[in-house]
Amino acid sequence: MEPPTAVPKKGYGQETAPQAKADPNIPKKYINTPQDLEVFTRSKLCNQLVSFVTELAEAAKGLPCDPARKTTASPLVLALSGVLDEMESWIDEFPPLHQPMRFGNKAFRSWHQRLCERSEALLVQALGHAGPEHATKAEPLAKELSYYLRGAFGDERRIDYGTGHEVAFLGVLFALGATGVLARADAADAVLIVFADYVRVMRKLQKVYVLEPAGSHGVWGLDDYHMLPFLFGAAQLIGKEEEVPTGEVYREQIVEKYADSYLYVDAIRQVLLAKKGAPFHETSPMLYDITSVPDWQRTLGGMVKMWRAEVLGKFPVIQHFLFGPTLQWPAA
Repeated sequence: MEPPTAVPKKGYGQETAPQAKADPNIPKKYINTPQDLEVFTRSKLCNQLVSFVTELAEAAKGLPCDPARKTTASPLVLALSGVLDEMESWIDEFPPLHQPMRFGNKAFRSWHQRLCERSEALLVQALGHAGPEHATKAEPLAKELSYYLRGAFGDERRIDYGTGHEVAFLGVLFALGATGVLARADAADAVLIVFADYVRVMRKLQKVYVLEPAGSHGVWGLDDYHMLPFLFGAAQLIGKEEEVPTGEVYREQIVEKYADSYLYVDAIRQVLLAKKGAPFHETSPMLYDITSVPDWQRTLGGMVKMWRAEVLGKFPVIQHFLFGPTLQWPAA
């Protein structure tokens, strides 16, 4: 992501209208200096985000992504999945423009504008499926989370995407969990349905609009765009070492057989597709080094530590994260 700027980002920063600044439901940007980052990384909220990710990973432990899960998923999970399906359908309405640049098709800006226009209404509709006990929360929470949703799909000015945007989507799930709207019983489906659908939509956006990776190497060499598919995907593979050995996860036969079921293998598939023509250990040295870890439980442990240090703890990545009524700025 770009260095700090005094100009707020449309959709992923603060609203500039005077009346919007007074609205307590609109989250704001607070991480503007390294000192601000330190306030955040030492905070209870930062610890809670890590705990939440760990809890979601534990819920997905040993479980594949399976379309049949939708037959037993809660109405809220299905509604959130439906929101992502609708957003994916917009891509057909904004086909790529013919332009000379390799990265950053400007049609993405039209798609993102649609997201900004409809995000709040989509969330109000989805949260209406959370049950009558949450009815009074739906509109204010939808307004707050619409800003995270807008920020979860890349930057419309730079036409890029990275792990900071991915954290914004996690912020949506975290807020739903923190307010009790997303039940603990939904934790596995939050990963295996909702997050998996989010990654699917993001992969399509990256491909269709040729989004530039935000930063030079995504999360410092793991992937050009993502981190959490590796983390949640490692949890899915715990206990599956015989079928998907850590040291063989990039082999062609493993990728062909398991990429549609496990987020980690799918992430490896994406790397292999993006970096054809050279050996895996040359194109992805960090991922190759991780294959020496003997089991997926230890791989997961390393991923959680890496996510905290290299995503939550890195100023260029986390500086645009927003804080509001639910995810409160620690110094507020």
